[in-house]
Amino acid sequence: MKFICKVACIATLFLFGSANAAFINFNDYTTSEYGNQFKAGTATVENGGSTLTLAGNLWVDILASTNLKSTSILNFSFEATGLNAELYGIAFDNNDSYVYEEMSDFAFVGGTQAPDIDSANAFFNYESGDGVVNFSIDIGQYITGSFNRIVFILDNDENWSGSVASFTNVEICDNILVCQTSSVTQVAEPSHIGFAGLAIMLVGALRRKIKS
Repeated sequence: MKFICKVACIATLFLFGSANAAFINFNDYTTSEYGNQFKAGTATVENGGSTLTLAGNLWVDILASTNLKSTSILNFSFEATGLNAELYGIAFDNNDSYVYEEMSDFAFVGGTQAPDIDSANAFFNYESGDGVVNFSIDIGQYITGSFNRIVFILDNDENWSGSVASFTNVEICDNILVCQTSSVTQVAEPSHIGFAGLAIMLVGALRRKIKS
């Protein structure tokens, strides 16, 4: 395990426009099939509501009003096991409609097909088996606006079973100084990610827009 110092803890918190910010408690929401992208599998809430685990080949959403500003930060811990999937990610949307050519409000952190989607934001090349990785994304630099749902993605059309992905301690904050995420994060080291063992990825500056 590594302890990575991120930023000083600040008491003032922000999420979804509320002064009482906190990680998303998935027990407070109902997950729904998103668009035509729910093929097979299950969505399970774990760890007292802090974790959403997807197993199979499915995209799900929760109805959560979110206002992304230019300074907004998206933090979450992620772990995938089993078969390496085609896409792992989070998206923001205002309807239940998926259009392949219109994915500018999507953020992918891994998957074998991420390089093929030039309309989406690709932040990292996570692969199944990398362990628990904490992502801190300057999401407001790439996605802004008001949205009424958040989409969680485990896409594996080649294998409709055998892939598992967990999203934990998901939060969206107004800026990095007011995030709920602790200044010291304890996570498992990824097995192959080439960042000299760093298990917390400050990927706002590292993100690349993938073009085919």
